[in-house]
Amino acid sequence: MARRKKPDYTGRCIVMHGRSMMSLVIAHSLGKRGIEVIGCDDAEFTVLSFSRYVKTNFVHPRFDQDPDRFIDDLVEKVKRYRPDDDRPYVLMPVFWETDLIARYRSRFEPYVTVAAPMYDSITRVHPKDHLAETARDLGVAVPRTWHPRDEAEFDALLPKLRFPVMVKPTDGTGGRGIDRADTPEQTRRLLHRAWTEQRRFPLVQEFAPGDDYCLTVLFENGVLKASMAYRNIHRFPAESGAGSMRETVSDEALTQVAVDLLGPLNWNGIAELDFRWDGRAESAPLLLEVNTRFWAGLFQSVDSGVDFPWLLYSLAVNGTVESPVPRAIGRKTKTPGLWMLSAVRDVVTTEKDYERLRISWQEVMARIKDKDLRTAFATIAQSTEKKRSLRETLSALRRVFTEARSARNDTFFRDDPFVVFGVMYILGSLIRHRRLPPEFKSR
Repeated sequence: MARRKKPDYTGRCIVMHGRSMMSLVIAHSLGKRGIEVIGCDDAEFTVLSFSRYVKTNFVHPRFDQDPDRFIDDLVEKVKRYRPDDDRPYVLMPVFWETDLIARYRSRFEPYVTVAAPMYDSITRVHPKDHLAETARDLGVAVPRTWHPRDEAEFDALLPKLRFPVMVKPTDGTGGRGIDRADTPEQTRRLLHRAWTEQRRFPLVQEFAPGDDYCLTVLFENGVLKASMAYRNIHRFPAESGAGSMRETVSDEALTQVAVDLLGPLNWNGIAELDFRWDGRAESAPLLLEVNTRFWAGLFQSVDSGVDFPWLLYSLAVNGTVESPVPRAIGRKTKTPGLWMLSAVRDVVTTEKDYERLRISWQEVMARIKDKDLRTAFATIAQSTEKKRSLRETLSALRRVFTEARSARNDTFFRDDPFVVFGVMYILGSLIRHRRLPPEFKSR
């Protein structure tokens, strides 16, 4: 029996936050190009730990519980896995740990190249109150935003507010903690809740009409080198969650905002910008947020022809990168289970409807598995408060299922089948906590 040939790796990359689907997209992008991928997380069994494109994995301390211990341990792991030859060696943060690693870049750089923007640039746009100040200084259009420090400042602010307003934490992701307030009393309650939970007042921001647009970019020392945009067709939760089905759109109206904001900051790396816009040429998109790390819709970007993981790796290794080919406008992708939940949630419009449907969901799925679609849809119809007819329910669901027919799945990869065991982390969070893990809700 012939011995399997050892793969010839052209580089090595530590990909962090191995539990997330973002990291799996990164591992596929790099692994298929001959880069040796090492995964890591503060949990042992992750999506990356089951991927064929990951050579090995290690566990590190939680960065949010003891940042100093996290950095010390990660530096030691970086030393341990350093190649013994002159191959490129990159550390690629993925999620919330990005800012902390960028802050302590000097601890890592003797041993590895850090693929993250400079910390001074990050602090100009994150947290959200910093973004409001920087955008104002650079003339970038954002909704009017206030940050009351106490109740007295909020009382002084009240005459300036036009309702509804959005109340959002200064530090959050994927719609986490964002609420809409229609009255002063409701706003005050949300401020008190935030103070109780976080000991800090949130931002109050004027409501921006229109639809959500996400612009993903890569800059090279302040110069835009790659971009693509998508909009969320379905979200889960519907009010403020991440996209469960997405469509690539033209980024022409959005990229100038990124250039005006990130160019003067000498941005070097990736970023994702959230906008609200009504789509009309005569109106300006309003910038809501800048995420300084990878985004939940990363598969959408790669599937549309802009391979940000490979571009970021190339930028880290070579200091420069070539701009990719034009984007595939109209391309759709979906997160299978999450998309189905959001589609059904669009059909059953009240919380009481959804709770009834949640209780009967196991029966529905069993009927679908047995190809008894008529009974399955009848169960859905009976779960709704309005007691809509089977014909009406079938019609509503048929529309959203038809819409998704051409969308590619962004979770399961045919050539990497065992990652389904890692996906159980996501499902487990839904079952245990009735909510998605935070990294799965980042736009």
